[in-house]
Amino acid sequence: MLKSVSPRADQGLRKMALSYREAANALGVCERLVWQMVKDGHIQAFRCGKRSVRIAVSEIERFIAEQSQEGR
Repeated sequence: MLKSVSPRADQGLRKMALSYREAANALGVCERLVWQMVKDGHIQAFRCGKRSVRIAVSEIERFIAEQSQEGR
């Protein structure tokens, strides 16, 4: 007998890239500010397919660490 996979089975997985909205939520800022940070080169984004744009979680972590260092 096969076990069914529950919808929560993948909750242990961590996202590697976020949408602009998800990145804004993670940083606690508005989505427009994330767009501006990408435009200004503070955070790098990449295209995933034709229309989807994502920001790597590692890029957000790098940005936070950089900002923390500047604040010291």
